[in-house]
Amino acid sequence: MMKRIATTFCAVIALSTLMLGGLTTQAHAQFLGGNSHVQLRHIMGAVQSKPGSFLTTVRPMTPVMTVPKADDVSFVCQRAPRAAEAILAYFQKNPAPVLKNKHIDIDAVNANHAKIAAYVNRALGVNAVSEVYVVEGGGAKMATGASLPFAQIQGCSRVLEEYEQRMRTLLEGDKKK
Repeated sequence: MMKRIATTFCAVIALSTLMLGGLTTQAHAQFLGGNSHVQLRHIMGAVQSKPGSFLTTVRPMTPVMTVPKADDVSFVCQRAPRAAEAILAYFQKNPAPVLKNKHIDIDAVNANHAKIAAYVNRALGVNAVSEVYVVEGGGAKMATGASLPFAQIQGCSRVLEEYEQRMRTLLEGDKKK
């Protein structure tokens, strides 16, 4: 009972830290072909304390969301705290399994990428995310993209600036008519 309360308390603290951090550099996006990938700032998700255990603990994990339409990236970036909260809710109900060496079983977690995406889409109110993958760990090195399979990561702030520039261009076009 005490561990469950501690887990909930840590999840609330992690969520409030994420929400207070804003969207300046916490979320990242990259465009690869038709899909865009948005990397959120790491979250502290619920994880089994040992293999097969009902007791949980919290560990850092970095979610990476696949957004099929490039036009939806700015929408997802603006609502990154909602997406993070939805991912935390998923892990509260389904703690991530661990291996014998106590590392998160990433293959088992990522096998449920569509279920996690359903939680995110429900929170966003739009089916904008097709998959959510999780990378174990977090922190400064995750923000650079050095440990992710993506070559470069473009920040959400840049995506939002591009969106604002497009809107300004559209508005200037309407004024000329």
